[in-house]
Parts: sequence; C-alpha cells; structure tokens
Amino acid sequence: MATNLSRTSLLRIINARGYAALPHPLSGIPNAEVKSTVLPNKTVVAAVDNNASLTRVSIVFRAGSRNEDPENLGVAHVLRTAAGLSTKNCSQFAIIRNIQQVGANLTATSDRETICYTLEGTPEAVECALPFLTEVATQQEFRPWEVSDLSSRLQLDIATRPLQLRAIDLLHNAAFRGRGLGNSLFIPKTQIGKISSETLQHYVCSNFKSGRMAVVGSGISQKELTSFANSLKIENGEGDNTPSPYKGGELRSNKGGQLAFIAVAGEGAALKNSKEALAFAVLQGALGGGPQVKHGITDSGVFRKALGNSPDVSSVAINASYSDTGLFGLLLAVPTKSARSALETAVKVLKSGTVSDEDVTRGKNQLKASILFSAESGADIVRTIGQEAILTQKVTSTSALLAQVDSVSTSDVANALKKAGQKLSLASVGNLAGVPFLDELK
Repeated sequence: MATNLSRTSLLRIINARGYAALPHPLSGIPNAEVKSTVLPNKTVVAAVDNNASLTRVSIVFRAGSRNEDPENLGVAHVLRTAAGLSTKNCSQFAIIRNIQQVGANLTATSDRETICYTLEGTPEAVECALPFLTEVATQQEFRPWEVSDLSSRLQLDIATRPLQLRAIDLLHNAAFRGRGLGNSLFIPKTQIGKISSETLQHYVCSNFKSGRMAVVGSGISQKELTSFANSLKIENGEGDNTPSPYKGGELRSNKGGQLAFIAVAGEGAALKNSKEALAFAVLQGALGGGPQVKHGITDSGVFRKALGNSPDVSSVAINASYSDTGLFGLLLAVPTKSARSALETAVKVLKSGTVSDEDVTRGKNQLKASILFSAESGADIVRTIGQEAILTQKVTSTSALLAQVDSVSTSDVANALKKAGQKLSLASVGNLAGVPFLDELK
C-alpha cells in the first residue's frame, strides 16, 4: 500500500521523431552491480549505481503491520498515511512545497513486514530534497490535530479496498490466527480515531531502530549513500522479532453480489531459506501466475489446465514469502454457482504434490523474465533490494539470482507443492452461497 505526498503529472507533446541513440537506457544499466555494506550500528546500505536518469533513495524499516499488538491494531496504516505531516524541523507545507519545487516525489509504502519512504527524481532534485526525506522518515512529531485529520483518508482507504485484496487479507488472518502476519494491512473500522499521537510515537520509537533499518538506492554511488546513512539520527538497537507460525484456519465474509473471491493456500517458504523460496517462486509460474500476454485472460498453468480452460473462472497463484514463513496457494474469482467445482479443483492441484518438467521449465522462464524486467525498472529494483536487505541482511546480484533459479530442480518444486498442500487455509469474500467450507473439501 502506498501514500504519495506529491505527484506531478507530466504531459508531453512530441512534435518531432528522433533517431539518435541514447547513451544508456532511461532506467539505467540493467546489469549494474549491487554494492552493499553493514554499518557498525547494524544498518544495511545497498546501492546500484546504474547511471539511471532518475535517482531513487529509500529508507526502509522493519515496522510493518506484523509488529502491531491487540492494543494498537492499525497503527502501521496510520503511520503510512501520516507520512508528510509536520516534523520536528519542518511544517507539512514546507515539506510538500520544497519537494514539488525541485520536481521530486516522496512516497510512503508499507506491507506486513516493512514501511518504506522513497524519494525519487533527477540526481540534482534528490540531492536537494534528501533533507526532507530524512525529516519524514526519522523526525516525526505527530501533532494531535494533524493526526485527527487523517480519519477521512483512513475511511476512504478501507471503503475502496477491492474484494480480491480483502480475500488475501482474510487469508493471512485465518492462516496466522490474527496475530503477527495475520494482522491486516488496514486499520479496523473500530480503531479509526483511536490511534493517538502518543501511540504513533511509541510505535516509531520501538521499531525505527538502526538494526531494523536499511538505506537503499539506485542511480547513486555506494559512497554517497553510505554518507547519507551515517548522517541519519536513529536510535541504536534491533528491537523484537516475534515469530509468527503458520497455523491454518478459515474465514468468510458474505458481501453478496454475483462473484465469490476465494483464496486457498498452505504454508510457503521463508526468505531466509533462499533455495526453498526460489522453488516456490518457480511453482507460482508453473501453477499459473496470470496471463503473460497483454490483455490475455488465460494462461497455460497447471491449474488452468485442470479447470479445462473454463471461461468463467479467473485465477492467479499466490506466493508471499516473509522473513520466517510464507503462504502459497491460489486466488479465484468465480460465479457462485461454479465456486464448489473450481475450489475443489484448486485443492486437488495443491494436494497433488506433483509437477512436470515442462511446467517447471515454464515457471523458471517466467521467473527469470520477471527478475530481468525488475532489474530494468528503477522503482522495482529499489523495492526488491530494500526488501532483501532489511529482511535477510544481504543483497543478491541479478546474475547470481538467475543462476540460482537455473539450479532449481523439478524435485525441489514438487517438494514445495507438497509442503503447501499439507495444511490449507481458506478465505472467501462476496457471494458465498456456493462456496464450501474448508472441512468439506478433500
């Protein structure tokens, strides 16, 4: 989920056609080396100096929603939305005006494990705006009257959630029994207006520590980024990393309508086990990671073949890997009359424990293409190395990652599928008249 502090739309009028070759791609050199280091205070710094036209710098903290407790549920959502409020040294107006003045963009995103503050713009713009990234990420003040004004934005975020996202949220809640990774990305409606500035400040003090921080960037040298990281005034420490074991369960939310959105999954891989995590990533492509053709509605994955290419069922494989565990399964969008047969087929595929060499090869090709596409996108590569740096304390180069994908065998992928099929969790949203309960599935 993301919050944009400022976004300037660019309207381009192209009145001439040019054929001159650019000195390098706009997104930079895709195979540029990733350099990383760990500072004495345990902060990870990783940079890709890829000669990109845009520079991106991110400050990432292990402060996602899994760190919430029953008393402060939703605080991570409020913290994300509060990005850009007045800080100890700058007013909200000053932050937005100065960032817009130089043509930069500052975005706050969060997931279940991390919150990330990213500044992007031309190298000159980023250099001018870095002090405001520091303010937003490390010098929060949370003035009560500004925090209270966030309620309408929080209500809008909740009201505009698509049912697919709601199904994934419920799946995590069911799989991890509402604690840790089971915490929602969104604040509960009953909590809106109850997260005070003191609660926010306590959460930041508990989780925004040097040992829980990474500073990553693209289009910037490792030396410059290390100097910037050393200038950040962050309390030393690592905080607590409470385990969130997979347990399994079922949750349903009957919203009516014509469709049912069903998420069924088992335990996936932890990021700390890179070999197993890659096997699950390959399995995602093998089962069906979605259409690979623009505007396509089907793919050639295992699940789609098992369905017999039924036109009224849309599906995509789910693969969420976290620091200590994961989820793997399928998300279905289906008319309620076809829900039972589609869900039974999904469970059968997940419990089969077998996958062909052909399917594994296709999955590996799709994963390698995804890795290379990501390497060509400055935004993607910063997000990827930021997640890897903060959760695993290391960064793997693109070439090394591709070699690791090639080393994944069919037996590795089959073992991953067997693990996912051992104990399933189920979440469903929409018209649930035709959706069977978990204990009815074999």
